[in-house]
Amino acid sequence: MIQKDVILRQVQQLAQALANILFNKRERRPDLVEDHMTMGLRDVFDRDLAQLQALNRDEIVELCSPGSVFSSELTLALADLLREDGAPESHERAAWLYEAAVEAGELVPMDIHDRIEALRA
Repeated sequence: MIQKDVILRQVQQLAQALANILFNKRERRPDLVEDHMTMGLRDVFDRDLAQLQALNRDEIVELCSPGSVFSSELTLALADLLREDGAPESHERAAWLYEAAVEAGELVPMDIHDRIEALRA
């Protein structure tokens, strides 16, 4: 139960960071977009964007498996956040995370295959 509470808090933190990123993108505030990306990743994973971009597929999926239990919610939240970064490395990792959620057979967004395809383009 405690582990689920921790994961839920992490998902909420990533969702808040994503909301702030989208708002600041709309307001054309790239400096704040970067700040919210950095803070969200640091708060949840204690890593910055460059460190996440350096992870291989297994490592980034493992990052979303606290206590060796895969969390599709955390995986999707991180993928959504990385999708908002313009770097190809972020898009590649977002695609890996979306694929991992599909492979796990968990509940995923209906447009997840479109998201993966767009990230690969």
